Amino acid sequence: MLIAQLNPIAGDLDGNLKLIHWAAEQCPHCQGETLILPAYALTGWPLGDLAFSKSFMAQVHKKLSEVYHNNREILTAIPDGAGGATPVLLNEKGVHYGNRFTIDGRTVAVSVGFEPVNCEGSDKLIVLDARAFRSGSVTEILEHSRTFATRIRLPLIYTNLVGANDSAVYPGGSFMLDLDGGFIECLPLWETGVASVDQVSWPWTSEPENTWRALTMGVGDFVRKNGFKGVILGLSGGFDSALCAAIAVDALGADKVRGVMMPSEYTSKDSLDDAQAVAEMLGIRYDILPIVQPFACFNDLLAPVFKGRNPDVTEENLQARLRGVLLMALSNKFGDLLLSTGNKSETAVGYSTLYGDTCGGFSPINDLYKTDAYALARWRNANHPLWIKNDIKQIMPERLITKAPSAELRPGQKDQDSLPAYEVLDAILKLLIENDAGVEEVIAEGYDPADVHKVYALLHRAEFKRVQEAPGIKLSRRSFNGDWHYPITKKV
Repeated sequence: MLIAQLNPIAGDLDGNLKLIHWAAEQCPHCQGETLILPAYALTGWPLGDLAFSKSFMAQVHKKLSEVYHNNREILTAIPDGAGGATPVLLNEKGVHYGNRFTIDGRTVAVSVGFEPVNCEGSDKLIVLDARAFRSGSVTEILEHSRTFATRIRLPLIYTNLVGANDSAVYPGGSFMLDLDGGFIECLPLWETGVASVDQVSWPWTSEPENTWRALTMGVGDFVRKNGFKGVILGLSGGFDSALCAAIAVDALGADKVRGVMMPSEYTSKDSLDDAQAVAEMLGIRYDILPIVQPFACFNDLLAPVFKGRNPDVTEENLQARLRGVLLMALSNKFGDLLLSTGNKSETAVGYSTLYGDTCGGFSPINDLYKTDAYALARWRNANHPLWIKNDIKQIMPERLITKAPSAELRPGQKDQDSLPAYEVLDAILKLLIENDAGVEEVIAEGYDPADVHKVYALLHRAEFKRVQEAPGIKLSRRSFNGDWHYPITKKV
């Protein structure tokens, strides 16, 4: 048998069929061997409500007759139109549905995503998957498969998708195991390909490189699959925008990334210097559009209706929204995707301006906590894996990782004026979000009760912002991209 991992586009039946035919033409020395594809190789995944569309599913079943190619028997799975999936075997005799097939003279049981299946009397178990990346998930799937193979005493084949669709990023990492859980063959993480028994790729990448691969693949595929020319982002001289710019450059190339500095009267010289340094280190286009004059014009315009009221957060947010207007104008004019640069820590507590720095069509690091983002930047500054197609050894000055974060919307402003230190904030948030802990449980872990109550209140108060923010890349068990479900209107 051959195993393959492909990067389909959700709903693109014709395009995905071409990928399948390409895979069927590989390994010509293995004539007659069955090609095992991941689940949803024909339809792409996730499909959302497309998976329940009768007209779409009719097209899927019609297209199945075209999958068999190059005299290569092919096994995959399609949606069943009711929220589940059905394995399908395509060969010269037609289309066959079910969970047990005869392949190469042997009986095989087929599971989609490790759903229960009767393996009694089978010679092999094949698992067709479309499992999105989460930190640590690659190792978990391998160990689960090894344990499963040794328990049922059957060889096991596992296939997974590669690539990104919306918030989901698929790492690949397909493999064959013997009945003792030992490797027979495997495909690399993060790359499309077809493997036969004489094509073994090992070792796989590990953390934090897998997270960087997920981020770059997520951005790259979102831009390419949705037809954008490149990306644009506000380059503030701060850490988060520098990290997002570096991810975009590694994903797309420097020629498809534009950074824009929009200084106000509160922007420090350090920020101006750091933004320019990042742009030069990454080799991207860099524009400066000051907002001092537009801000003054808006203040003059609003003065009659704001008469008698002191400046407050309104004026701070106005600066962020002016920047959003400029970035959206550039995005519209040049056809580039605007990246929002907020991290998970800020998104969790609402430390952002709606229609300001939250503007954008994609938010790469919105499932990456600030402290984890710092660690990832340090890793990339110290590492340049071979798969990165540029010569950039350092993505940002060390000062950007160590200096105190600030939105620079008022004199001397620092993030810690409004929030606990990020080391404390992230630890509390991880307990509340990832572990579903309550306030009392977090306090019992030794955190200051005032900090815990404040963070909890901010977390739930910011729901109305999060539902309006751009999608991002899922990296954790509990991302805000579909894994977190709380009402906006509530009392907790």
